[in-house]
Amino acid sequence: MIVKLRISEHVKKRICDPTFASSPGTGELYGTICDGVPTVIGFARVLKQPAEAATVDPDAAEQCAPADTPAPIQQSLPSGLDLIGWVKTGPYADPTDFLLKSGPDAFVTDNPVYLHYTGDPGADLQTFIFEQRKLQPVECVLFADEFLHREYYLLRLQCTLTLVCEQTEKSVCENAFRLRRQLGSGSVAFTVPAAAGVMLSDYAVTGIDKEESVEMLHAMATAPKPEQDDGFGVASGRVKAKKVPVSSKAPSGYRVIDFGLLIKKSKDEVDEKLRREACNVTIDRRNEAQTVKVPFQVDCLSMVHRTKKLDKCFDNMVESVDCSLGLIEAALLEQLRHQNRLYVSKCYHMLPRELGHFVTCVYPLGEAVSEMESFLERQRAIMHKQFVLPLNRPYFRKGNAHRFGQSKVLINPHETLTVPHPEGRTAVVDGVYTYHHYMQDNFDDNGWGCAYRSLQTLVSWFNLQGYSSGPIPTHNDIQSCLVRLGDKQRPFIGSRQWIGSTEVSMCLSGLLGIDSRIMFVMHGSELASRGMELLQHFQQEGTPIMIGGGVLAHTILGVSMNAELGETKFLILDPHYTGPDELGPVLGKGWCAWKGGDFWDKVAHYNLCMPIRPKRL
Repeated sequence: MIVKLRISEHVKKRICDPTFASSPGTGELYGTICDGVPTVIGFARVLKQPAEAATVDPDAAEQCAPADTPAPIQQSLPSGLDLIGWVKTGPYADPTDFLLKSGPDAFVTDNPVYLHYTGDPGADLQTFIFEQRKLQPVECVLFADEFLHREYYLLRLQCTLTLVCEQTEKSVCENAFRLRRQLGSGSVAFTVPAAAGVMLSDYAVTGIDKEESVEMLHAMATAPKPEQDDGFGVASGRVKAKKVPVSSKAPSGYRVIDFGLLIKKSKDEVDEKLRREACNVTIDRRNEAQTVKVPFQVDCLSMVHRTKKLDKCFDNMVESVDCSLGLIEAALLEQLRHQNRLYVSKCYHMLPRELGHFVTCVYPLGEAVSEMESFLERQRAIMHKQFVLPLNRPYFRKGNAHRFGQSKVLINPHETLTVPHPEGRTAVVDGVYTYHHYMQDNFDDNGWGCAYRSLQTLVSWFNLQGYSSGPIPTHNDIQSCLVRLGDKQRPFIGSRQWIGSTEVSMCLSGLLGIDSRIMFVMHGSELASRGMELLQHFQQEGTPIMIGGGVLAHTILGVSMNAELGETKFLILDPHYTGPDELGPVLGKGWCAWKGGDFWDKVAHYNLCMPIRPKRL
């Protein structure tokens, strides 16, 4: 089969969502040309009315500031994802005039993609390629995230730059333009810290053959370091340089190559790596106009195909820096308009599951500006509407930022487990959490801290979904909270006393402002009969559940039911584990596993703390 068009499953699902398809509308399609085939990876709705775009409540449209207009979405996407076509909904009309007018704006192809969806019952997505000034219908192949993880790599650059300007919109724009022009003038180079000697510039690739692919660079950067000869030889004798083999193992997520930035200050100076530490905004009061130095953390992504040659990657990197600076400039201007000052700012990369690709946002660093500020809420509302995402869940808060690299604690260890009743009804926790258990953080709570650890897992879920921020509470933090709320006396702090589901719910409220529902079960033998209630909880709320009974506490992550067999299985995350944070022993020994009804003590009574997901963005 000759493939002429590929479309992400996420893109098709959101195009066919009634939120977008219920009325005539236009959307932009973003993607790449992969092996000569247009590959649609992203989609964003075109918003025309600033008030409609900026507000969650249409009745509040008049409250929007004139500046709250939809921003170009492409700057928020990784470099390499370009505009390659359009989609329209509603009654079909010949799009030839529209495509002839808009076609030159497609950056990577002269033959843009055109999709149409009428929204009628039973209608399917119509797919076309516009070539030779005619619309040619083509069949498309849908792809899942695994295709992107296999075929594409992310080039990630992190550095700190400083903008020197006055606190006026004109000065910010002028000086941001100068900075972008400097970085685009060929005076920069990009290093790969994990591959010593490798550097990309506009005129050369050093440390590796320029004809090598991005895939080979990743293999080189992640390969074990060769044993160094200290002058007495190495254990295995003389080491010969070998070509690093490319791993054949299927990746479970995006593979990332980290880059650093070198910038030539002048013709007489050697290249100097920019520092990466953030600092405060500095005001020079000797200048009447109060010139400020605003450091900001550049963190930008390029999405490139695994076969791309390294000598072709430099332009992608420069483009990604330029897009990042454009995002930061827009964020600084918003700060001036709404806060009348500039803040140290940082790029945050989000990877919503409903999209399958990264989206970058820029926010003030730390807690200098609350995420509840109305102008930030309006910006998030705009992005939700552009990407056709629900308006009652956060996707673009700081807490939603993707965690790159290896985590010290296990994240979602249940994901590789097989569902026990695939033909039945199953619902599991919706989102990301970290596994907390006995003896973590060099703290000995063996025998008494299981409910504390379950609470930590619950808090991690709310943090990682963007509903809350801050560190995971320690046992002392939890005890202090209960004393502050009047539930315990001061001697409780520092003790080894157990807590239960009620205390967990009080801490969620006191620490995070999260409400919970308490389910009481008289005997463990009754838990299987409450499976439908738990199933509905995971379908509607999606939050992990803390369950306490007897002297034990666990975390319930899901339920799987088979009505014909009359069997209910519970996905249990057990905080009583005392070993290292490694997936093998956790799964192999059942510390995270599906358990039957006999897991519960038949005569013990149980209380379940079932947190309620807030309705906010």
